[in-house]
Amino acid sequence: MDKRQLLNPEDVVSVTDSDKICINHKTFTVQELLGAFFTKWFNSDIGKRWLFEGTECQYLAPGKLWKKGKIKISLEFIPDEAESPLDEIRREMAEN
Repeated sequence: MDKRQLLNPEDVVSVTDSDKICINHKTFTVQELLGAFFTKWFNSDIGKRWLFEGTECQYLAPGKLWKKGKIKISLEFIPDEAESPLDEIRREMAEN
């Protein structure tokens, strides 16, 4: 079951020291991370638009027609999945 969730700008994230990027501390808000990312690589109105408002685009999925809309960069959180009690039973059955 996929439990991905989009993160909001005010959500707080903490990473390990070895996974820090753009920010010198390991605990930060999503907005702070994305802002630092764009300041470093896209310090422009275009970069801000990609992050906050979205930028006009056309989207083409395989076998579909073009759709007009906006594209926007966001972060998503993927929680660690707890192992199901049935997984252990299945593993034991496979070993026997």
